[in-house]
Amino acid sequence: MEKISIVVFGDSILKGVVTIPESKNLFDVTENDSLSLAQKELGFELDNRSIYGNITSKGLVKLQKYLEKGGHADLCVIEFGSNDCDYDWNIFAEGAQLPAFESIPPKVPMNDYLANLEAMVNLCREHKITPVIMNLIPYICDKWFKTIAKGHDQAAILQFLGGSADTLGKNQEKYYKALMDFVSKKGLQLIDVWKLFSGLEKPEDFMCDDGIHPNEEGYKLLANLWIEDLPKIKKEF
Repeated sequence: MEKISIVVFGDSILKGVVTIPESKNLFDVTENDSLSLAQKELGFELDNRSIYGNITSKGLVKLQKYLEKGGHADLCVIEFGSNDCDYDWNIFAEGAQLPAFESIPPKVPMNDYLANLEAMVNLCREHKITPVIMNLIPYICDKWFKTIAKGHDQAAILQFLGGSADTLGKNQEKYYKALMDFVSKKGLQLIDVWKLFSGLEKPEDFMCDDGIHPNEEGYKLLANLWIEDLPKIKKEF
């Protein structure tokens, strides 16, 4: 592979977050995150600015500051969505006064999500950096529901979801489909991790117990996707 430099703006997936049942921490970060594993194989320069819980509005600000300070790379990997489409589950804390369900917005509404992505892509191209999109990893809905229900009003959350944990996945899929349409319209290059994980016979075997983060085997799987697909990415500039 040609020697290239990559800067990454993403969330906990590309940070390498894992949840370990016996750990005292809310989450841990593996040394074997997918990009680090791929870097060892392909030898690219890596500046990974991914942050746990990141959303597009924060990522856009981080990218702006990076560029204002003279930051540059051949490729910029942009990976957002699973936090944007999520909700502030603390609204459902036990004993809390719940607002009307219809007034509870996702962390980043769809229109804002797409606008933020477009701004990030345009900034990259204005600075002669090739943007590369990584899409979403599908939730394991039953496990994610159990995770968000801990310490919260489970019955209220289930009511908000229309009686099914599968609503979590349906909401995420709306953002995934919008992202894929955006990628097509903007002529962007894609790392299709949704296709990879949704095509597994037992995707839960590659995910942590929280239902949203890959486990160590999942990160190895994702690393293999980077190793296979990164050499195919074409620099736009």
